[in-house]
Amino acid sequence: MSGKIDLERRNDGVVMLWIDNPAHRNALNNSLIETLAGHYRSLAADPSCRAIVVRGRGGIFCAGRELRDLRALQDASNDTIVATYEKLRALNEAVWFCPKPTVAVIEKYAFGAGATLSSWCDIALSEDAALFAYPEVHHGFPPSPALMALFLAVGRKKAMELVLTGRRIDAREADRIGLITRSVAAAGLETELEGMLAGLLRGGPDAIARTKQFVWHSDESGHRAAMASAVDSISLGLASPQAREGIAAFFDKRVPKW
Repeated sequence: MSGKIDLERRNDGVVMLWIDNPAHRNALNNSLIETLAGHYRSLAADPSCRAIVVRGRGGIFCAGRELRDLRALQDASNDTIVATYEKLRALNEAVWFCPKPTVAVIEKYAFGAGATLSSWCDIALSEDAALFAYPEVHHGFPPSPALMALFLAVGRKKAMELVLTGRRIDAREADRIGLITRSVAAAGLETELEGMLAGLLRGGPDAIARTKQFVWHSDESGHRAAMASAVDSISLGLASPQAREGIAAFFDKRVPKW
């Protein structure tokens, strides 16, 4: 398998996951998918990690899935095909259900599996000129792993157009329809990222984790049940040691000690 995932730890608790597969424009293969999923799972349980950023080396985020992997699967048994896609499901779940803030930084391309990866992240920042597409139907198979995240982000009508036509859109349109958090000029991307990370690092880790847990619960329950569970969520959060520290720091006019 080609490529690798570089893990870079910063002193402030931010962990950068770099997709490095230059021969294939940072496309994901089975090995890279497994490695990424493993990193997200381990970082989820790492108290020193405050936020996870995924991006691509060489100014390219991810051009999709290495099609040679998929071509090799066509002569495999159904059990083997299912087992392979279970690994992609494991990655999607590891990103979506990570208690730490997850951020994607998109440059140049986010196609297919790359667009799916960014859409499962909490926050997606992109340079204006980057392109997004779900071209799977052009290759004769459905982009099923992308659809749940797409429906949550852009709604059914926009999602169906993107996946049924495979149309490429630029980051400005992706921003406008809600596929990403924000698009900025390429020259300002790093500054935008650092500002976003500074905001994330100001939050209490427990409060962020509880917020994400409540979002997951809300997605899987009706509005009435979610409203009721919100009472438990905020009540438990307010009584936590980090909430005591955060409120005390406000009154003391100091930075909270997370």
